Amino acid sequence: MAITFQRHFVRRTKHSLVYYWLVSLLLLFSGNLAANSDSYQLDELSQLNHQEINNKAWQQIIANPSNKEQFFIINDTGQLYLLDETIVPRAALDLSAERLENAEQNNISTIKLTAITLHPSFSLRDQVGYATFYTAHLEPINKKSKTKRLQEHSTDLMLELDWVITEWQFNSSNYQQIDINTKREILRIAVPDKSVTIEQLSFNPSVKSWNDDFGLLYISLKGDKKWQKPLYSGVILRINPTKFGLRNFTVPRSNPFLKDSQIKDAIYLLGGQNIAKFIWPDKNSEQLLLLHQYNEKVLLSLTTGRDDWREQAPKKMLYQSDEAIDDLVMYRGRNLPYLRNKLLLLRYNDQRWQVDSLVFKRSLSASHHKANTPQLAWQFTPQQLSAQSEISLITNLSGEILLLDNAENLLYLLSQENAEIMVGAEQIIVENSVDDSSLILLLVVLVAGAFYYLVKRNALSAKTIVRQQYSQLEISESKQQIGLYRRHEKRAETMINIVDIVSSEVRLNEHSISLINHDEGHDFSQDKEQELQAIFTKEHADKMIEGKIRQITLQITDKKQSYLICLYMRKGSNRITKKNYFKVVDDLIDWCWLIGTKINSFQTDERKVKATVKEVESAKQVAGHEQITTSLHNQAAAIRPVTHKTSVKPKVQAKVTLKPTLRAANATNVQMANNKESTQKPLQASTVNANANKNINSTIDTELVNALEKLVNLKQEGFLTTEEFVQAKATLLKNLFDKS
Repeated sequence: MAITFQRHFVRRTKHSLVYYWLVSLLLLFSGNLAANSDSYQLDELSQLNHQEINNKAWQQIIANPSNKEQFFIINDTGQLYLLDETIVPRAALDLSAERLENAEQNNISTIKLTAITLHPSFSLRDQVGYATFYTAHLEPINKKSKTKRLQEHSTDLMLELDWVITEWQFNSSNYQQIDINTKREILRIAVPDKSVTIEQLSFNPSVKSWNDDFGLLYISLKGDKKWQKPLYSGVILRINPTKFGLRNFTVPRSNPFLKDSQIKDAIYLLGGQNIAKFIWPDKNSEQLLLLHQYNEKVLLSLTTGRDDWREQAPKKMLYQSDEAIDDLVMYRGRNLPYLRNKLLLLRYNDQRWQVDSLVFKRSLSASHHKANTPQLAWQFTPQQLSAQSEISLITNLSGEILLLDNAENLLYLLSQENAEIMVGAEQIIVENSVDDSSLILLLVVLVAGAFYYLVKRNALSAKTIVRQQYSQLEISESKQQIGLYRRHEKRAETMINIVDIVSSEVRLNEHSISLINHDEGHDFSQDKEQELQAIFTKEHADKMIEGKIRQITLQITDKKQSYLICLYMRKGSNRITKKNYFKVVDDLIDWCWLIGTKINSFQTDERKVKATVKEVESAKQVAGHEQITTSLHNQAAAIRPVTHKTSVKPKVQAKVTLKPTLRAANATNVQMANNKESTQKPLQASTVNANANKNINSTIDTELVNALEKLVNLKQEGFLTTEEFVQAKATLLKNLFDKS
């Protein structure tokens, strides 16, 4: 066994080394294309201008996790819009409609909205935080407000403005209207002037619901050294925005400055000065990467949030520059593999917009930032982006890069023009746009050929199929929505409203065995359940040999697209999916009944709930009438060999079960006769035999009825076909009457 394992390990290692060598070679080649040619392009996704929208100074755009095609976008005058292919002209939220009593005397005519973020459970209907989001806006200070206010007390400070963090909730699934009654002010921060701004609100996207830090809101407050106060020095605040008793928010116990009376408890980082943006570059760590201007230098600094940079400069710097950096994102998409897991820096250099890539390293030396140099990824032509463009970078739900041109009111997708590369088990297409030299052509042919072989090889892999499709379906408690999960993921990637589903198809080994839709005849019923059970039972009875694949797939189609869920996958003796076969079958039957009542209720029968079949073991019944529960699958497996006759006389499970009962009945009657003989006159032999035979016949009658009832139940549940049922019944009767 050790030798076999060693050979298998060496073989897998060789394949892996070849695979990663080819991947590295191709990515290096594609990287050279990206760096040395105009191989990138802007694909226009949407125009953000609309005649009914007056103000177009867009501040932030954020993807809707409930719908991959939708975004939320805000402008600085306080409006929130839904972007769905085109922008919806009616604002879902309009803060400018609120009249501010002292707006004119503070020289602010409208509310200034600068930041928005969605709760981590925004798309989870049955979770706290569903359809909930948070905004940050600036308004004149309202001293009558009862909301808790953070502020620094000093005679030198004239605090006339409030930054307000507010919680909101949508009142419908189309995200076009907000329930004003859900408005709840979380926190107010008094500031000396408009230069102290909130640039960003964020939740850590990698923290799961079972982690202690789930649902903590991070708030960046831009500051400056001139204020000489901790709160206005450039800070990141960390709070839990969930209401707790009379408090609108709470401060986590892990916040670093709880014991310092001079520093507000909500502060997580001090002295960052002009903080432009922060991200979590490592999914497995809580450390933040800050893009900020510190002492006239532009820094990319790493911190765990427990630093005070008021007097001492950051120790962990990934990069330092004298030139401005307009935006920062971490690329985790798949369309540009050369840039995957790299930091992308947006700059304006030499009258052109450009994006540089920078390798992220978790451990940094003191002089690392001096040696770490960004590499040019692409540079846009003036025809693509003009010098007057106001650019910011966004990532969509797939991790791909979007570009917002605020001057032109356009939203773009950044793509690669000459190379479309999908890594893994997906198609790889390389369009040659380089020099015609034979060496490069040969390199392209070799790499493409090797990848074609690997892709074709992996395309037949059962694990690849499971990775490509969804692996789990979860129905909400209200049975109004389903969540689709990827393999090994704990959070639903896609949420679907059941009312939007138009078709549900069950496939066994790529063959359709059940289809439910609105059409006549495509419903679900007791008969169709039995047919489905019979098909699954027959498939399970077939022997799995090496290389054979057994797959159960559910295809769900809504009004927009289709989704494939691989519920069960087995290759030979190796089960790849988590749930066992019959658990998947039971869940699938439940789903068919549910979706049948939802989309074809007029034709779908009312489901009859049947009690669990219980098998009574006869010997124990005579002794103490003890009952045990046996699954239908095990009962059917015990009876089914009877129906597959061979040259040898079959052994019937019912016969094996009844024999101890007959012997027990004989022994009981003989013992009763012996006891009676010892105390009374001997009975006639014929009388004793008659009584014994009577008891035996009674026992046989009882067992016959029970056995027949079990066969009928197994037939109705679909675990036995009609042929199997008839043969099992005949064999049972023959063996019972042979004994009688």
